Amino acid sequence: METIKPIILLLVAGISAVFIGCTHNDGDIGDYFGTWKLEEISVDGIEDAGYGKDIFWQFQSTVFCMRKVYENHSQENRWGTWYQDSGSLYVDFSHREDGEDETGKYSPFPVTRLAAGLNRLEIMHLSKRSMRLEFVDADGAVYRYELKKWK
Repeated sequence: METIKPIILLLVAGISAVFIGCTHNDGDIGDYFGTWKLEEISVDGIEDAGYGKDIFWQFQSTVFCMRKVYENHSQENRWGTWYQDSGSLYVDFSHREDGEDETGKYSPFPVTRLAAGLNRLEIMHLSKRSMRLEFVDADGAVYRYELKKWK
């Protein structure tokens, strides 16, 4: 019986590792993994009152999803890719399907002011529970995004 207990523990650990790896699709991406609620958007230090606190950001592998949840609980998704390099988060909305313009499912929601191409966001803060990013547009306006881990 004493030799069976370690074998059972190893089997349980191995099976757990397989299931955990599957939920992370291509491995652990650190603090980004999961769903983040975009709590606030500010422009040049002033909170954007037009933002309805209804957008979520999701990270898995290299896939980025921006999800808007409407009052009736319906949802709309926008898709891109992402990567981190040298203290910056890059979110790329330049992907297209044949005949699609820059307002389709591969473009950011307009309220975020992100471009329909590659966006460089400076990482001001990142932890398991919160994230603060800054984006400077072509006109020099500074957009700050405050996100909280949702699940």
